[in-house]
Amino acid sequence: MTTTPQREVPIFFSIDDKYAPYLSVALLSLIDNSSPENLYKIHVLYQTLSETNRNKISALVAFQPNISLVFISLKDDLYERLGKDQNTLRADYQTLTIYYRLFIADMFPQYDKGIYLDADIVVNQDIAELYRLPLEDRLVGVVQDAFISHDPVASNYAEQAVGVNHEKYFNSGVLLLNLTKLRTTNFSTHFLKLMNQFHFQLIAPDQDYLNAICSQQLLLLENKWNYQTEFPLPVEEPVVIHYNLFGKPWCYDEVPYGYLFWKYAKDSAFLPEINQIKDSYVQNPALAQHDAQHKDLLVQRLGEFPGLSSNMKKEAAKGVQISL
Repeated sequence: MTTTPQREVPIFFSIDDKYAPYLSVALLSLIDNSSPENLYKIHVLYQTLSETNRNKISALVAFQPNISLVFISLKDDLYERLGKDQNTLRADYQTLTIYYRLFIADMFPQYDKGIYLDADIVVNQDIAELYRLPLEDRLVGVVQDAFISHDPVASNYAEQAVGVNHEKYFNSGVLLLNLTKLRTTNFSTHFLKLMNQFHFQLIAPDQDYLNAICSQQLLLLENKWNYQTEFPLPVEEPVVIHYNLFGKPWCYDEVPYGYLFWKYAKDSAFLPEINQIKDSYVQNPALAQHDAQHKDLLVQRLGEFPGLSSNMKKEAAKGVQISL
């Protein structure tokens, strides 16, 4: 009797200790919707993550024969990948790790393709179905950012600051990555050159750089692959629910598909911590007020940044190569 070889699905997350509880929920949902036909290779990139939290997360996959999980310290691995040259990125380490997902192709040369996921998600179907979508010759497969694409002030920011069509500006919380092409086009080198030369003022730096650089080589996917709860668009059945921006189910009630988060959170070793965070929002209205002020500041900057003397669109108009 012969068995069909398992199909490998490389998946990448990046977190710190603050997001460890939510990653546990994301992983529980991914496991629950996995298929024995696939081998899910999960890579957790971290800046700071305690041994206790690493052990709790590792325990989730301990008895899953088709799911493996490894932790990678960004500080050690990325520094090695950059040749131990502090001048490669003329900024401190904290700045460097903001852009972690931009270096996945370089950090993992053994993979031709991969999935990047933010930790504030739940998976509602087998994530391998996303991996199997044909990327053709594009750098990334993405879903439009619902807020940026539909809010007038945010749309203007995408077009006048980042320099991309607002209808094609994408959210970077779910990425289908063409790792081979990201390497052959020297994506990270191009990014570092732009970063070092201009240090653009941006709302979401890693997301904005991805949008600007990949704007001519992206594949727009159905909204179901990144259903963003902050600005939900009509979707028959979302596959990845992304609790983006401020509408977190561990903070607020009435978040779209928040019940799915709690469905998996009840089995998380971090449930007491998650409940404590939820209780703190109930007991302290100042937390919600702080979120509202943060959102107001975000909108204010979306309106201001297109008017800066230097931005991606203005430099491109001068002949600077921004997109690949």
